[in-house]
Amino acid sequence: MKAFINQVSRTFKHRALGLLLIRAAVGIVFFAHGWSKIHGLSGVEGMMMGFGLPGATGIFIAWLEVIGGIAMILGVATRFFGAVFTIEMLVAIFLTGVGRGYRPHELEIFLALVSLGVAFAGSGRWSLYAMECHHCGGMLCDGECCSEGECAHQK
Repeated sequence: MKAFINQVSRTFKHRALGLLLIRAAVGIVFFAHGWSKIHGLSGVEGMMMGFGLPGATGIFIAWLEVIGGIAMILGVATRFFGAVFTIEMLVAIFLTGVGRGYRPHELEIFLALVSLGVAFAGSGRWSLYAMECHHCGGMLCDGECCSEGECAHQK
């Protein structure tokens, strides 16, 4: 039984695939929500004005979710969009009322935490344009920090 459990466990040991699936899931959700906002911009603008924000905020959020969702799926600037989506979801929670408890904010909390996880983990190896160094995590690292496969920052 132990050998079977170990074999199954080793089969699923693929960090890059896990990050790809997580990025795709988060990206699809943000893209879909942004796309629906774009097709109902007047309602989104009205909602933002109801929160005391300029109506243009709704347009910005809609396009942020569409562009950021696509970028997440493709693995482009994932740390940036992960951080921005985390902030967006926290603002959404506070705007709609933190005092209402967990249940009404379940999706926003989930998306905030997963987006934050992507911001920490990066895009992984299976991405169109990984902007972070696989050794030190630096954005747009030119590789000079790394020598002989080990990050100079961690020596």
